[in-house]
Amino acid sequence: MALPLVALATVPARVEDLVEQAARDWLAEQADQRALAEPVFEVKAVARLPQPLPPCAEPLTVDALETRSIARMRFAVVCPGNEGWQREWVVRAAVSALVVVAARDVPANRALQAEDLAVERRKLTDLAGAVNLPEDAIAQSSSRTLRTGQALHARWLSAPVLVKRGDSVTIRARNGGVEVSAAGEALENGRPRQVVRVRNTTTGKVIRARVLEEGLVEPENMGGS
Repeated sequence: MALPLVALATVPARVEDLVEQAARDWLAEQADQRALAEPVFEVKAVARLPQPLPPCAEPLTVDALETRSIARMRFAVVCPGNEGWQREWVVRAAVSALVVVAARDVPANRALQAEDLAVERRKLTDLAGAVNLPEDAIAQSSSRTLRTGQALHARWLSAPVLVKRGDSVTIRARNGGVEVSAAGEALENGRPRQVVRVRNTTTGKVIRARVLEEGLVEPENMGGS
């Protein structure tokens, strides 16, 4: 990604200022795409081969070469043209933002509730993994135990299993203003809105049913409610 800068007839004494600004701009764009709340960036640029740089008659640009790890990114200062040149810089960045953390210890695979969560500023090692809003985590479950103050990671979260294989469930069918319920047995695990096989324990018939809440399903063809 090329980040155009001001045209310079000579190279400034602190080229690292240009590189650091380009890194901040890149980080700000990534933070905006991920809706990070109140992000703060700290960056430090160091030339890979410290040496005086020749003048450049063309506008300098800064290219992002490697940005997978914000702790160690690579940028290049480029002087275009036939007699141009390129120099690489290493940028070490630290990013903090307001993110969702555990307000108390929460066991794994338990649906998160509002009182389990808080919002605090944390340093981030992975911009893509932050959970920004408590509502994005409520009713989800974490695949690992959460400790008080620990920041949540999006990859840990999934909808909880509301119906387990072998559970007794209620099959609820609605048609207009008429509602009919029957006893059933879940034949497979199901998360919210998933469709699973359920046996009607009265008729023995196996149907496909959508999971509504813990212990409650409805026939798939009812269309949801």
